[in-house]
Amino acid sequence: MPQSLTRKLCHLGWGGTLALAFCTSAIAQTAAQALMERQSQDAFRQLLDQPEDLSLWSNYAQLLVKAGNYEGGIAAMERLLLDPGTGPGVRLEVAALYFRLGSYAMAETMVRTALADSRLQGEQRALAVALLADAMKRNQRSQLSGSFAFGLRHQTNPTYRTDRSEVFSAGVLGPLADSQRPDADNDINLGLRIQHLYDLDLQNSASIASTFGAALVDYRSSSGRRLEAGLNRPHDLQVLDFTTGLQFKPFPGSVSGLTLRPHILLSSLVAQRHQFMRSHGVGLDLAWRPNERTLLEMTLDGQDRDFANRVDITDANLLEGRLYGLRARVSREVVPGQMVTGEVVLRRNRTERDFYDYDSQEVRITYAVSYASPIAKGGWWTTAFWLGALRRSYDAPYTAVSAIETRKDRELRFGVSHTMPITPAWSLMFMADHSRNSAKLPNYRYKNTSVSGAVVRTF
Repeated sequence: MPQSLTRKLCHLGWGGTLALAFCTSAIAQTAAQALMERQSQDAFRQLLDQPEDLSLWSNYAQLLVKAGNYEGGIAAMERLLLDPGTGPGVRLEVAALYFRLGSYAMAETMVRTALADSRLQGEQRALAVALLADAMKRNQRSQLSGSFAFGLRHQTNPTYRTDRSEVFSAGVLGPLADSQRPDADNDINLGLRIQHLYDLDLQNSASIASTFGAALVDYRSSSGRRLEAGLNRPHDLQVLDFTTGLQFKPFPGSVSGLTLRPHILLSSLVAQRHQFMRSHGVGLDLAWRPNERTLLEMTLDGQDRDFANRVDITDANLLEGRLYGLRARVSREVVPGQMVTGEVVLRRNRTERDFYDYDSQEVRITYAVSYASPIAKGGWWTTAFWLGALRRSYDAPYTAVSAIETRKDRELRFGVSHTMPITPAWSLMFMADHSRNSAKLPNYRYKNTSVSGAVVRTF
């Protein structure tokens, strides 16, 4: 690579590098889409010449589905269903496409008809049974879903202590005590996530949508109720969060893919069995699906945070204030089984002291691919890779560290996850990620590598 180009890439920084990667991916996607469109057009021309040839209809339908045109694929496949000799597998494929489009009533009707055909056997019948159960569940007025996870994790630096030998204290650079150096630890963690949807049976698809989450983290080195200042050891944590709001389509006729959910949010964090933080606020979720393969999501929220009950530091009330957040995400299915997601997160934290106030910007790109299991016939594995960068700037120096220098963080994160379904309800998940903070002050420079495994139950 020419040195001038290398220097330009370095000057881009992590944000520019992520943007470059996203643009490269977008160009590749555009080329693939153009190829799919040409193939679909060629197949359609053949249909015009020989409309009675059902094999041409089948090929045309498959090309439309690969191109992400599920509605067109459904129309082409339903033409095949006019032939009495067409196998039930085609009807099952139509049911699956209706399911992907969110037309669960049509999906249920189609899959019931397919199951009534004795020719549907083996893996296809098993898939039809599972699809029917899911479609029936989604057609209910009150819908409950969620997941439960039990995991083990190892971290090289769970408290994110600095990895530097010297740090600032009141503006003076001195050696870091051995007790404050990074130390690895293991933990057991439990997680529960529940979503509930109550359909109000209105023309704008209005429903009351609620979420509840709970998490427990138990570190090997932590015990008892004592909270230690300075985070010498990681804290055992208990986290609860709850949101509820009215979800609806504001323009069901003209913009049917747009959904809004204004909501309230509540959360609580307990450390070593002591109340650590409480928060409450309001937010707005926006989701827009302009086509079958693209989803845009955004969440805007503001929450008041209360640290008054913290017992590990004095003047904990100075941390109280308001945290504003904006999260925007774009997900694009490149081809069936491959998903690219770009995400931007902005936060603005305001407290009782300006040296606690900060603004942060984070970007992240994820590529996920699903493929047939090499060991279990009919199963599918999913592997995801992600790369992200975060920048955090504080408003004023913290005199306990330095009266001159203000804290600024630049953090890089990357990782990989792998999900292996065991049964339709149970799966194994493995994850590895690394984070590194190149902070302006040595007190906040750290790196941490995490490796974890979990058993996940969905319902």
